[in-house]
Amino acid sequence: MKPAKRLDGIEISLIRQINALATSESLNLGIGEPNIEPDETLRAMAARAANTGSWHYSPNAGNLSLRKKLSEGSDFNPKTEVCVTAGTEEALYAIFQAYVNEGDEVLVPDPGFTSYPTLARIAGATPVPYSIEPPGWKLDPRAVLSKITSRTKLIIVNSPSNPLGSIIDRQTLETIASAGPLVVSDEIYREIWYDAPPASMAGMRDNVIVVDGMSKSHSMTGLRLGWIFADEEVMRPIITAHQYIATCASVFSQQLGEMILDAREWNAAWLDRVRAQFRDQREAALYAIQHELDAKIQPPAGAFYAFAPVPTCDTEFFARTLATDAAVLVIPGVAFGKGGEGFIRFSFAAPPDAIGAGVERVGRWLKAAGR
Repeated sequence: MKPAKRLDGIEISLIRQINALATSESLNLGIGEPNIEPDETLRAMAARAANTGSWHYSPNAGNLSLRKKLSEGSDFNPKTEVCVTAGTEEALYAIFQAYVNEGDEVLVPDPGFTSYPTLARIAGATPVPYSIEPPGWKLDPRAVLSKITSRTKLIIVNSPSNPLGSIIDRQTLETIASAGPLVVSDEIYREIWYDAPPASMAGMRDNVIVVDGMSKSHSMTGLRLGWIFADEEVMRPIITAHQYIATCASVFSQQLGEMILDAREWNAAWLDRVRAQFRDQREAALYAIQHELDAKIQPPAGAFYAFAPVPTCDTEFFARTLATDAAVLVIPGVAFGKGGEGFIRFSFAAPPDAIGAGVERVGRWLKAAGR
């Protein structure tokens, strides 16, 4: 039984492969999942959504009432320019299936999230990496513009970045938006920031598609609630693809998302608490990395990842060894592209004591190995 050719060379991501090595003794600084549990208010809203809400299909693009709330304060028409999806991963898949043909090129960040080049390959396209350079990981728009060719179908940007935690400034985003090809802006971490809110690409140009959701901001990774904003003409084939992938997003999750948006004061306080907790955990990670690994990195401006240099030229082997020999999970930088080699990604979505202990295990292993 031969699998389809579109899956040739496609494997489960290194992120998942490393996390599959976890044991009961492991300290997990690998998975990108918030360590913030729902409070009583959020649990009560979930109970109400389950007890009083619909258990039937919504429209393919999602309940119109939710789309109206998502588009408040914007110029997007909730009837035709918003699509609710089964998380941002499904949103991205629908976009790629709607627009990417065999032989196309898709510009992807390097280092950047693992799904972007993989989704391009599944669609038969060639992922073309554009570099984001250390130590500041500030994106130079020329790195993107120089890679555009007549075959470029999509440009993918991600701010705040997974795995870098860096934020792209508005001027750079506007330059990329005006470059010509369709631009997909993955903004799933936009509510997790430490100094100032990141700029959004929503509404910058008719060729911009914005992807967002509640997985990271509201600890709802398992509920699969995301959405897409795009111009009506751009959105139409995306909704068609989405219909045949998922029919509609979970109606329970849609109803819960609507309740969250209605609870404005609670939601603002929740997001403040999320940012405050991650800020404390970020400080724990930066302190441990400096003192245990002798590496001082620029504080991530958003998301909950620290991308730290390590003295190795094979970070996949290094991460697998740490998982089995030191009982600590980190993600090899090479999982995020060639530009990530020589780095590992720490997720600081963990209690400060676990962060300190996990980084200490990495440092102790390095010292024992004479590195």
